Amino acid sequence: MRSPEGEGPTTAIVLGHLTECSIAHFACHGVSDRANPSFSRLLLHDHATTPLTVSALARLDLDARLAYLSACSTADPGTLRLRDEAIHLSSACQLSGFTHVIGTLWPINDRLAATIAASFYTRLSAGTGAMIDPDQAAVALHHAIRSVRNRYPSTPSLWAAHLHAGAWPAMMTILRTQRYWASDASDVNAPTVWRGPDAQVR
Repeated sequence: MRSPEGEGPTTAIVLGHLTECSIAHFACHGVSDRANPSFSRLLLHDHATTPLTVSALARLDLDARLAYLSACSTADPGTLRLRDEAIHLSSACQLSGFTHVIGTLWPINDRLAATIAASFYTRLSAGTGAMIDPDQAAVALHHAIRSVRNRYPSTPSLWAAHLHAGAWPAMMTILRTQRYWASDASDVNAPTVWRGPDAQVR
């Protein structure tokens, strides 16, 4: 999205469009401000004067499905003093109303970030190019990361930064897919018990 003058996206334009979008993908630079986490920001065209910060995002009231933050350190927990407060761009997107958020724990490689994103969206559309299903975000990211991990198994810094934060049913899907946990009831809120990696999951 661009401004009427043809320049890159500005904070005002992005905030305006977010109220109309169910899916938002950011591919840009990100800054984690460990001294003042509420000022962590995405670097849009006017970031020097009007940055898109955690504070600006958290004030929104959206009914949205997926935010993919393909930028550096968008889920950086900050210093040890603030680690239990989870103030970062990914949590701000959740607070603003996104059901699923893809973020990063540290700076990421641009080329591999694009590869992971492409694999992620391919998986969301079941490889058919059909309408994507954001509720499969956790599973899609899992497979995208495993693909890169298989290429660079000894360099987790290249692939382990990406994370999914989102709704519990989506997490249940990936856990049951990997056959690590089993529930004794169909209710996703029912207690779960450890069955082991070789357990048969109902």
